[in-house]
Amino acid sequence: MSFKLEEVDPVKDFTELIECEWISYENPNQTFFRLFCPIIGDGPNAREESLKESTARQLEWHQSDPTSYWQKIVDPKSKKIAAAALWKICPTNPFAHEEDHSEAYWFPEGGQRDFVTQALQRFDAPRARMGQRPQVYLNIIYTHPDFRRMGLGDMIMDWGINKAKDMGVEMWLDATVYGVPLYKKHGFVVVNENNLTPEATGEVSEEWKKIDKELSPMTMWQMWRPAGGPFQEGVTTKPWEA
Repeated sequence: MSFKLEEVDPVKDFTELIECEWISYENPNQTFFRLFCPIIGDGPNAREESLKESTARQLEWHQSDPTSYWQKIVDPKSKKIAAAALWKICPTNPFAHEEDHSEAYWFPEGGQRDFVTQALQRFDAPRARMGQRPQVYLNIIYTHPDFRRMGLGDMIMDWGINKAKDMGVEMWLDATVYGVPLYKKHGFVVVNENNLTPEATGEVSEEWKKIDKELSPMTMWQMWRPAGGPFQEGVTTKPWEA
């Protein structure tokens, strides 16, 4: 039997799905992940309670977003989730209407919430500027440490590329340093380097300083794959530069 790629069942899969997400981003530790999935508190149950909150919140986000498509790869032996991805399938321009950049409400009020809210605004800004067209956006991708170097990332990318090809649209993603080589192999090109760390103005709180020290530096690379095929240097025109 081989690995199987299938759509996530929100009722049956979400607890295991997000548990796998946390383990994957913690090994190795990728600090930007804590912008979205923080551990609140420092007691013995802090991680467990924060994981529960993250699971409920991400399920709510998924169910309220018609562009959201979660998929999983299941290990045929253990029947456990080995890898997963969240795609945003956007048949129209996702930035056609000005979005309400709400606060990072999953953080307590104060300096930490202010820091994360500004970091997430920086996270969204480059694609909002360059990606004003229908698209397939890879929002999240991860592989459990026990199943790496088995081609699971390639399976997920091939699915997304075929989906974009069928729709006739371009592709976008935000890459960490670990993901850039995989995405380049699949025809993506780096179009922007993005420092997510907000610039402090005026006097900042101890909470701001604490989370800044814990998470910084945070760098992401916006990557793009044109509609119709891989990027070709000197041949492909970038629409936002035309």
